[in-house]
Amino acid sequence: MAKLQMPADYAEQTPNANILATEAVMNTIRTAEMAFDRIGKLLRPLGVSAAGGLVLGQLRDHGAMSPSELGERLIVTRATVTGLLDSLERRGLVVRSPNPDDRRGLAVAITPAGLEVVQQVRTIIHGRETVWMQALSAAELQAYIELHHRIQDSIANTEG
Repeated sequence: MAKLQMPADYAEQTPNANILATEAVMNTIRTAEMAFDRIGKLLRPLGVSAAGGLVLGQLRDHGAMSPSELGERLIVTRATVTGLLDSLERRGLVVRSPNPDDRRGLAVAITPAGLEVVQQVRTIIHGRETVWMQALSAAELQAYIELHHRIQDSIANTEG
C-alpha cells in the first residue's frame, strides 16, 4: 500500500499549516479506517457489524442502559443507535423493555445469545489486535497509547 505523503508544493498551497501534522492526521484516519474495515470483515460470519459488536460489549460490561446512553458511549446519533438495536434485537442479541428508572424511556439489555456472540467477537478481534500491534514493543505500545490520549485531549479542548 502506498504511504500517505503530502505533495512537494504543500507549503505553497497551505503556508500556515504543518506538513507533519497533516501527515499524522491523515495516517491516523487511514489506520483507523483500515482496522474498522478489517474488523467488519472478521465479524461478517457472525452476522454482527463492528458497531453492533461495540453495543454488545458496552451492554455486557456495563449492564442495561438507555439507547441515549449507548449513543453517548459510542459517539453516534440516536438514529444510528436505533438501527443497531433493531438489527441486534431481530437476531435475539438484545432486548428492549420499559426503563424502571424512567417510565417514558427504554432500557436495552444483552440476552444470553448476545453474551455468546460478544465473547466470539472479542476472541476474534482481540486476537487480531495482538497480531496487528506486534510490530511495536510493549514500551512503544504504551507510548503510542499515551500519545493518542494527548492528541484526544487536544482535540477535545480545541474549538473547530
